[in-house]
Amino acid sequence: MKAEHVEVSESVRTPTSRRWWVWGVALVAAGLGIWYVCDNAGRWKDRFVPRKLRTVDAGQIYASGQIDRHLIRKVLVDDRIKVIVCLLSDDPGDPDMAAEARAAKELGIERFVDPLNGDGTGDIQSYANAVTQIFEAQKHGEPVLLHCSSGAQRSNGATFYYRVLVEHWDADSAAQEMARNGHSSRSNPALVPYLNQHMDEIASILKDRGIIDHVPNPLPQIHHE
Repeated sequence: MKAEHVEVSESVRTPTSRRWWVWGVALVAAGLGIWYVCDNAGRWKDRFVPRKLRTVDAGQIYASGQIDRHLIRKVLVDDRIKVIVCLLSDDPGDPDMAAEARAAKELGIERFVDPLNGDGTGDIQSYANAVTQIFEAQKHGEPVLLHCSSGAQRSNGATFYYRVLVEHWDADSAAQEMARNGHSSRSNPALVPYLNQHMDEIASILKDRGIIDHVPNPLPQIHHE
């Protein structure tokens, strides 16, 4: 008996092909979604948690990264901030920075801008200005928010100089605090040598300004982190 040849019509094939096509698109979309969430996880977190906000001296000095525009006003009010020390170049086009400047103006907060490089190096005058501004605010009982972008390099550098030269901390202890707050010499080998090399210069500036009584001798130096 001759076998019959049964031809499968396009109407039978198409649904299966479509299902595979739909599954393929879904898998690609899911992969892109996972990539997007992972890539933007830090940004989403910053929307709900102030970036690296930490207490330097309770009720007096706070440090952080750039705080999201949706959170900045609440942080300033909650911590009763009277002075902002920003270690970034001012950028009115940045929505978070613009919100910070606007909130500071509306709340009567004094805001200083002392720009430094992303790795915490740059003009030592910016660090000297930041330490001076923190010192003057403390003298008048005004809580300060010190911040950079990530909260790990520039704000740590300014806190380090304040700890060592104004509060007379041991340099290695202050360096360990930097490490706890996000600085790593492995990912940023430039900061610690910079802080050591400019110790005499910033101490001299602060002495001339009457912030400290004398330039320490020997100079504080980081030996261990």
